[in-house]
Amino acid sequence: MSQGSHDEMQDIIIQTVSALNSLSQRIASPTAESLLHPVDAELRLRRRRERAFSVNYFGDAAWDILLELERAQRMGHNLAITDIGVESRIPLTTVLRYLTRLEKDGFIDRKIDPTDRRRVFVSLSQNGYHLVCQAFGIEPKAIAGSANATIGFAAAAPASCFIS
Repeated sequence: MSQGSHDEMQDIIIQTVSALNSLSQRIASPTAESLLHPVDAELRLRRRRERAFSVNYFGDAAWDILLELERAQRMGHNLAITDIGVESRIPLTTVLRYLTRLEKDGFIDRKIDPTDRRRVFVSLSQNGYHLVCQAFGIEPKAIAGSANATIGFAAAAPASCFIS
């Protein structure tokens, strides 16, 4: 075999191995959305949908607020009223109007920040949390022995929710 034929064969082998590695990675690796928590996947899809359409046909401020609250609580973050709706680009006046309604309906709780009484944190109420779990088909359950656990979804593979 000549040197040119050997080099050609080696190039073909390298290309074949590279193609097989790429294919096996795509088969073995789940999509980004399947790795995400259901609420995170929903938020991501909503933002992608908003980028695809130049006109806002899909306004659903109350649902965006509930999803943001769930994600914040699951990640252990407190959300102040002024932080809600920023990612979704919901005007503050709309956020305030929906928070009043969501609180009246028992889906959220407000709590004054003990370090700065001018700031108010908002979180899902237990009822609101249960309804978000229900909407995603995830069974809520209590964490054993955890007095101060935050409300939020479990990050583990089984589809279950944990509340305190």
